[in-house]
Amino acid sequence: MKLRAIDFVMSQDKSKTMELELAKKLKTEFDSKYHPTWQCIVGKNFGSDIGFEDKHMIYFYLGSTAILLWKAG
Repeated sequence: MKLRAIDFVMSQDKSKTMELELAKKLKTEFDSKYHPTWQCIVGKNFGSDIGFEDKHMIYFYLGSTAILLWKAG
């Protein structure tokens, strides 16, 4: 799933995709592929404290942008 998320983010046109739009697209992609309800945060400066199950959280950086994706519920 992490590789799928990385591939998805890398396939987006970075010049046209804002962080909010990327988060929405990634959430929609994961909801359709891996069943709802996924949550996504994309940004450069944020903190988080979430509860999650194993294999239900993905966190990675592409350049200076962090992507946090987790399944809620």
